[in-house]
Amino acid sequence: MKIRGDIIRLYRNVHSWAGIMAGLFLFIAFYAGGMTMFELPLENWASQTSKLPAPVPVQSLSELVQKAQASDPSMATAYTLVLHPDAASPSSLMWTTSSEKEHGPARTIYAGLAPDGRLVTRTRTPSQALYFLNILHQRIGLPLNREYGRLVMGIVALLYAVALVSGTIVLLPSLVRNLFALRMTETLRRVWLDFHTLLGVCSLPFHIVMAASAAGFAFQQPIMALEKTLFLPAAVHQSAKGRVHSDHGSQLPLEPTAIVEAFNRQAPDLEADALVYSSRGGKLSLRVMVQSKAQIVRRPEGGYADMNPYTGRLIATDFLPNHQTSAFQALTLIYALHFGTYGGWLVRWTYAVLGFGGAFLFYSGNQLWLSARRRRERSEGLTADSFGTRCLSVLTAGCMIGCVSGISAVLAATPFLPEGGHYQTVEALFYAVLLVCLLVAMCLGGTRSIGSLLCLAGLLTLLIPITDMARSLTSGSVLHPGLESVTLLYGIALMVLALKKRPRQIMGAALTV
Repeated sequence: MKIRGDIIRLYRNVHSWAGIMAGLFLFIAFYAGGMTMFELPLENWASQTSKLPAPVPVQSLSELVQKAQASDPSMATAYTLVLHPDAASPSSLMWTTSSEKEHGPARTIYAGLAPDGRLVTRTRTPSQALYFLNILHQRIGLPLNREYGRLVMGIVALLYAVALVSGTIVLLPSLVRNLFALRMTETLRRVWLDFHTLLGVCSLPFHIVMAASAAGFAFQQPIMALEKTLFLPAAVHQSAKGRVHSDHGSQLPLEPTAIVEAFNRQAPDLEADALVYSSRGGKLSLRVMVQSKAQIVRRPEGGYADMNPYTGRLIATDFLPNHQTSAFQALTLIYALHFGTYGGWLVRWTYAVLGFGGAFLFYSGNQLWLSARRRRERSEGLTADSFGTRCLSVLTAGCMIGCVSGISAVLAATPFLPEGGHYQTVEALFYAVLLVCLLVAMCLGGTRSIGSLLCLAGLLTLLIPITDMARSLTSGSVLHPGLESVTLLYGIALMVLALKKRPRQIMGAALTV
């Protein structure tokens, strides 16, 4: 395929500048986003505290709820019955005593029954460390509130899309010839360029999905307004019918066992996982949660249906797998493609690898641009980097390696932070480490600081298995060999990169040659 040289140069410049403007943000978004693929298991690891009340049989759930309401009447406004307790939700009944949507999991009371029938409760705040990493991913590393964070994310996502399109056009003329040509005998810059090209092309479908869905999430308010206009009238009408029906039904809600039986009759292909109750105006509302690894769901938490708690009739199934309209199935697919909520752990591991690979893609792109910029400046007679080159070099090393160091510091500190780390604590820790890395890069220079910053990132990563083992010895908690093995190998790899004797072999410095 032939494209005029001036067009190729134009799109190469567009690709370079769009990538440079978005690369720093996208590195943090992809690196933290890769971590969110393991948010639930890591949150369980971080939230290890005193033993919580044991689950009770489904037949005893009504008794449990009655005794909990007698002990704390406020819980009747919102509570959750867990039908299949696990490490994430170990007790059969839980409710929150505070709610901060911006700061993740709220203080939660877990309830159970002792062998003699006595109510047993424990209170804890689940670790907010992984929730912070999710928010860091959503707001591309900026400490902004939800509204402004989404706006900036939308702008970056659009730049990201421009970089993808322009980069593909630049590569088209030589796609077949150069795609798999890893010229290992050429200069190190050429090797990095080949890896950058191969990684970008092979993961292009993934990046297109991420760019499009991220832009959709950023501008979700007008999209949701359109969604409600196009797809929700029937659902609203059906919901209204359900409410009218409930007014003429029994004033006492059905037993949990009856709710589960009614759900199974209407959705025999799914299994209820939790019953989420809320009360408004003296009337209960019920949401039945399902976890189906074999189905495509809209959210990582699973699918759900609204049910009339007085009659057991399903009111709305717009977010219930296999029970959606075609329009909602299409929307669910878009969400699922972004969050990886399909295909089980194989897909989640694949998304994690692609996420970390995307982070490397943006780091290598910045370093390739810096290398080309320095070569051009040397050809123009400059003996030192220009101000713009120095600034980008400092930001690339400080922000990107600082992000790696900050996340490792949060995970290393989590075992010994109160309740696994409150949001404000882990946020302050992350940005403190990031600021230190930026200061080191400013003092030493972007290229010369890479070795020191990689060493810091390696040491902080190696602290994760050490602190986990220390917590196990001091509190008797369970060891996590998988987490410890991965972080140990990753920390060693970072240290090897940092301690290479030849500066050419350090990732950032290599591209200055």
